[in-house]
Amino acid sequence: MATNVTLWAASTTEAVASGRYILYFGGRECGEERWQIIRSGGMFVVTGEQVTVAPHPFPSRQEYRAMFSAAGRPLGLEILWTVGDRLLRSTHEAGDGRWRVRVEYAEQVKEQEGDFPDFCEVDYATPLFKTFVFARRDFAVGGEHEFPVLMIGPPWMAVQPDRMLFRCVEAGAIETAFGVVRAKRYVVSHPPQPEAQGYTFWADQDGVVLESYDGLDPSRPWMRLVEYRRGNT
Repeated sequence: MATNVTLWAASTTEAVASGRYILYFGGRECGEERWQIIRSGGMFVVTGEQVTVAPHPFPSRQEYRAMFSAAGRPLGLEILWTVGDRLLRSTHEAGDGRWRVRVEYAEQVKEQEGDFPDFCEVDYATPLFKTFVFARRDFAVGGEHEFPVLMIGPPWMAVQPDRMLFRCVEAGAIETAFGVVRAKRYVVSHPPQPEAQGYTFWADQDGVVLESYDGLDPSRPWMRLVEYRRGNT
């Protein structure tokens, strides 16, 4: 486990962090995500709502609740995805080395199940899943980790197995809405696809994503953290 991540020092039921991201499409604002992390009953619970509007090509609302173990292991995810008057519910649960999915939409039910070994990660629309990747792995500049990942997203919010490579490319200070923050920049790719098809982001010492970009070009923002609170402050 990463030893420099201090966000996880809480030991009782309490608010850990909360914040708000601005979302972009084609360099223009297109929505926001509000989120909160609490620690309760020996695990972390992440709740949030991500809303996209025009100029995003698919305006929608995603409400989610994710559970992680005290060590940052994904335990489950619940998603309510609303597009216009259509509603999809997707429920994910880990257990006995397996990942199980149930998708409900328009009186239809789809189920999915597959292997979920300990070294596997989960990726979803919110950057907070990357925060928990950092809770389980440490990176120095130039270091990298590659691992299997379950990708969750449209059109069914089901699982697509893949591989993911995180590479730490630099450390520095980044200007944010709440001051200058020491951070590291990472490049994410999906082997065997080339890194040029990946994307990059900055994260602070706790693994909280500060800014992410559409591809490798830092002039094209994807998500930007504009509000951030630790604990109940």
